[in-house]
Amino acid sequence: MDILIVDDDTETLDLLKAFLESNGHTVQQANRGKTALDLFRAKPAPLVFLDVRLPDTDGLELLKAVKAIRSETSVVIMTGFREAEVVVEAFRNGALDCVLKPFNFEYLKFHILTRFNKT
Repeated sequence: MDILIVDDDTETLDLLKAFLESNGHTVQQANRGKTALDLFRAKPAPLVFLDVRLPDTDGLELLKAVKAIRSETSVVIMTGFREAEVVVEAFRNGALDCVLKPFNFEYLKFHILTRFNKT
């Protein structure tokens, strides 16, 4: 499955990309919201991992933009902060899940990736 990862932290991008590719997925990466939207418009991915805090845009606004382009895309919000209001707002705007950094890769594999019949 094609997956788009959006995060301004290079280490997070590389770590998550390696994990997803080792599970048989094709990954595109973006470290800015504008770049992510350009990639998504060109090739809408069925799954997006999206950091809530980006240097050029708010992750929740980007979530809305992704859903406006392709409503059936599943978006997993990523955050390094325990912010209840962010999580609630993400779910209100159609997020599939919200995960905390550092990642629990077992959770990602068995609770997110299995929803797409790909392990």
